[in-house]
Amino acid sequence: MPAAQKPKTSAKGLETRERIVDVAVRFIARNGARGTSLADIAAEAGVSQTGLLYHFRTKEALLNAVMDRHLVFTEEWLWGDGPDPGVKIVDIIARHMASWPSQHDDKVYSLLGMNTVVLGENVSPETELHPRLVEGYQTTIERVSATLRSAQQRGEMRGDINPQLKAMEIIAFCYGVEAAWLVDPTIPVADAAKQWAAQQTVQMTT
Repeated sequence: MPAAQKPKTSAKGLETRERIVDVAVRFIARNGARGTSLADIAAEAGVSQTGLLYHFRTKEALLNAVMDRHLVFTEEWLWGDGPDPGVKIVDIIARHMASWPSQHDDKVYSLLGMNTVVLGENVSPETELHPRLVEGYQTTIERVSATLRSAQQRGEMRGDINPQLKAMEIIAFCYGVEAAWLVDPTIPVADAAKQWAAQQTVQMTT
């Protein structure tokens, strides 16, 4: 007897699911996950709480969907030019940051804000999202390290630089600028990122 197939989600169901995640991103960016209830999200998304629970059975499931949204966003801009950008990864980051000022109060602003808030709420190992955040950070460091290591092997980057430590430095810069821009969107983030990328390129290649 063939196994029963899982019913496909309808287009309307997918639209509702995406709308719920959109609202959750905005609310968490503004109030934090702990300060946001499923009832609040459901009301803003125009669904009943029962309807929300049909798509996300627990608050943790919804939080993971929100983090998935940020993961897809990061994948698109960080690795959208290819899986092995080498030292040019700093230029990719600078180009991405240069687009932020025009996206204030937009989905990108909410995504960055949500991620920063969730990080702050889950620094303790006892919190539910801590393992996922640690794994995500480690994976990003490994991928950036790998592309820098490839650049060394191609002779594009100095051999006396530790790729893992440089990757940690690059990601730390990203976190720092994100937090500063969220607090004060008027800072010259594009100029700062461009200058940083130029300095990093010189340091890594000469």
